[in-house]
Amino acid sequence: MRFYGDSILERIGYDFYCDVAINIVDKRKALGLTQEQLAKKSGIKLSRLSNIENVKHRIRLDEVEKLAKALDVTVNNLINAKLDSQVGDCLYIVSTERVDFKLYQKATSKRMAFLKLEKRLNDIGSSLFGNPRDRAVVELVGVPVTKQELQDKLPKFKEDQRIEK
Repeated sequence: MRFYGDSILERIGYDFYCDVAINIVDKRKALGLTQEQLAKKSGIKLSRLSNIENVKHRIRLDEVEKLAKALDVTVNNLINAKLDSQVGDCLYIVSTERVDFKLYQKATSKRMAFLKLEKRLNDIGSSLFGNPRDRAVVELVGVPVTKQELQDKLPKFKEDQRIEK
C-alpha cells in the first residue's frame, strides 16, 4: 500500500443522493421503464424506489447493487464513482464534518467507501448521519502497489549481502 501525504478528499452528502437519483431516473427512462416496472425488476418496493428517486430516503448499498443490475449498468457508473486505482481496493478514512472520529474502509472509490461503511454501521444499528444536512468526508490515504512497482523501487537483496545498521 502506497500512502499519500497530500489528502484527496470528497465530501458526500445530500448532493450525492441527488446525483444517484438523477442517474436512476435517466437510466430508467432510457430503458423505457416505469417506476413500477423497475421496482419489480430490482426487487425494491415501489414506495421505496419513489422515495429514492425523489431524494426523500438515502439509498443503501444493497439497493444500489439491485438497481444497477436491473438497469444493466455497473454500481460505479450508477454512483458516478471515480476509481482511484485499477489494481485493487484503496484505503480511505471516512469521517463526518461535525464529529471528530474517523473510520478506515477499503474500497475502489471514495463513494463506494462511503456506501460500504454506511452499510457496516447500519448493520449494527448506527449511522454516520445525525440529520439530513450532515456530510461525510472521505479521504484517500493509500492505494495498492503492484509486485512490479515494489521490485522497481526496492533495491535487490542478495543472500550474502551484509545488512547495514
